[in-house]
Amino acid sequence: MDLEQDLSPKPLVYAKMENLITEMQNVENGVPVGSQKTFLSIVPSAFTGYDFIEWLMERLETQDCTESLHLANLLCQYGYVFPVQDLKTLIVRDDGTLYRFQSPYFWPSQNRNPDSTDYAVYLAKRNMRNKQKHSLEEYESTALSKLKQMLSHKWEFVLLQAQEQIRIAKQRKKTDRIILDSQERAFWRVHRPPPGQINCLENGIRGAYTLKIGCPLQKKNTVERYRKQIAFLNMLLSRSKIKLSKAIPSSIKWCTQYMDHDPLISGAQPSNPWITDDETMWRLNNVLVDIPTERRVLRWSISLCDLLQDTTGRHHFELFLKKEFSQENIRFWNAYEELKYAQQSMVAEKVKEIYEEFLAPGAPCEINVDRQTVQMTNQSLKKPNRFAFEAAQKHIFILMKKDSYPRFLRSEAYKNLLAMSSMCSGKKKLFGRFRPKITPVGTKRRGSSGSTESESEQNGEMLIHSFSTGNLADGNHQAMYGQHRKEDRGNLPDISRKPRVQSLQPIKLNKESHKPKYPLNVPDGSVANDDHLKPSEKETMPKQNLIAPWEDED
Repeated sequence: MDLEQDLSPKPLVYAKMENLITEMQNVENGVPVGSQKTFLSIVPSAFTGYDFIEWLMERLETQDCTESLHLANLLCQYGYVFPVQDLKTLIVRDDGTLYRFQSPYFWPSQNRNPDSTDYAVYLAKRNMRNKQKHSLEEYESTALSKLKQMLSHKWEFVLLQAQEQIRIAKQRKKTDRIILDSQERAFWRVHRPPPGQINCLENGIRGAYTLKIGCPLQKKNTVERYRKQIAFLNMLLSRSKIKLSKAIPSSIKWCTQYMDHDPLISGAQPSNPWITDDETMWRLNNVLVDIPTERRVLRWSISLCDLLQDTTGRHHFELFLKKEFSQENIRFWNAYEELKYAQQSMVAEKVKEIYEEFLAPGAPCEINVDRQTVQMTNQSLKKPNRFAFEAAQKHIFILMKKDSYPRFLRSEAYKNLLAMSSMCSGKKKLFGRFRPKITPVGTKRRGSSGSTESESEQNGEMLIHSFSTGNLADGNHQAMYGQHRKEDRGNLPDISRKPRVQSLQPIKLNKESHKPKYPLNVPDGSVANDDHLKPSEKETMPKQNLIAPWEDED
């Protein structure tokens, strides 16, 4: 065993497995191998999974078959044992499934690393033989077509090799030919598994590394190498460290500070659109809105990063800086953020524009940076890239954090914005006037487009709302089915609670025809007024419109 094999653990594993397989193949004390009779044929040189597991339990002296079954699966996945009939899954079952030992020529310890040419010869040979017995699977047909394109310069050699192997196989006995075909197929099933299957023989990154004998294992220790190590260790010693007793309280403080702004913990406001179908949350939290929510405005006061990450907050901050005559700082910050995500072909042009507008001597919007930052920026401009103004942006960020940002939080603009957002979030949504319809036919459902209340009142129409079954369950039936005229609103019973869904779209109904033509079967004992109907109309009214579809008949 050479040096490479000594350093690799796999040859030791292979040696243990092969010793166990050799004991199994013993004629007297091994696994009973012979011709096994099936329903329509006889399988030569095979053994059952039950005999295999039972032998391992006796050899390992275990009472539980779980360990023996696990070891048998490993032997099967490494290619020492394979199923005779089903090669799609290399699994050993404790039943009458037939298995066969692999030939020592195909053992993994032989270090046979088959290349693409060998695999192409094998696939071409199977493709030439009987399609019913040796047909290719889908992934093998795909591999064959790819190999044919890859090895087009020597495909004739591949076909000649396949034809010669078929000719030699015909000279063997039928039993030997069947056994050899199954062993070769099991070998390629282990080395070229189907997509998604496990390959136990795959080496990984370390397997590609080969140790060369005679090369030094480590570099020579020189004075320069020691100096680099000392400098590196000094840098580690100078690095600031935080004690765990201080890190935990700071983490708790950070989580407590952002807990109110997490919709998963504190809940979505005003409502969860995934549950209520109310799109108000999306509308209030757009990228740029006139009046943001109170939670959104309060988050701006946590840090300058939270303010600049919000497009609406950045817009109001820019308006404040414009009044303070220091708008060039936020404009430079925005321009550099756009440069970071610009197209590569536009980077050089944008770098030049930013430099001429903000950093060049006598620039129209020259920013206030120190001399060292200017020198670093000029050095990076020799090779323009999207990170050329990193030092300048960091300097401007510190200036805004120490000066402009605290003044913005103390300004009247921020206080007024916070007050307006508090008022908007505290307002209650008022529903339009509504009344029930005899049947929901023709009624617009939630989410349908409808005119506003002002437009409908100008056209002499009255607003009502359609209610689904969930709304009827949540709301109070007496509030839904009361009289709707202004003179009768005092007779309405009290509403115990509001319906959950408050974003109902109004639909149009003429005031002249707002009364029901037929009496309603109303729950909670409320009966609609039908004194205006004639006796003939009461007798001939249709029955299909008496009860709404979501109600139960008496």
